[in-house]
Amino acid sequence: MSRALLVGLGNLGSQYKYTRHNVGFTVLDRMALQFGLDFVPHRSFPQYESVSGFIRGTPAILLKPLTYMNRSGDAVSPVLNFYKISLEKLLVIHDDLDLPVGGLKFVKGSGTGGHKGIKSIMESIGSKEFLRLKIGIERPLSSVPVDKYVLSPFLPEESKVLDKVIDICIDGLVCFLEKGAKAAMNEFNGKIKTNDVTDLS
Repeated sequence: MSRALLVGLGNLGSQYKYTRHNVGFTVLDRMALQFGLDFVPHRSFPQYESVSGFIRGTPAILLKPLTYMNRSGDAVSPVLNFYKISLEKLLVIHDDLDLPVGGLKFVKGSGTGGHKGIKSIMESIGSKEFLRLKIGIERPLSSVPVDKYVLSPFLPEESKVLDKVIDICIDGLVCFLEKGAKAAMNEFNGKIKTNDVTDLS
């Protein structure tokens, strides 16, 4: 059974830990905790930390780039090549400005949406044909610049919503590992309606 690669995007450093841009890290951290896995820096590749293990019997690598967001591809590409992982087995988790806080969506083959981490990965691996799990952070309502907004923490009421949605995200990732991309999209896209998000708080 070939292993899958789950990549969570974020920025290295305690000052970024609870920010909107780090939601990919947050999902993988909880998934690792749930399945008793511990992230460690790779001895040969300092550009990421990862953990290999079995998720419900399926072999997987969980990876967090340590390169900062706009160079995420520098961490992802070497792992794909070293372990000979096909793009069908790659899934990247990241924040999305065009979904409400707590919204989630699996997509494959779409553009970057302005996300620099996704842009870096696409450029490094030479393809956009891989599955992504977008997690909504919503656009700022005020005149706060987007680059500052994504590096700001979630509001307390947003964190309550996100906490519950992360559990759903992990169920979606397990579905991907067990059944593949199409099943994850069919089972989880639309699972949370826009008007349901506030009901999760």
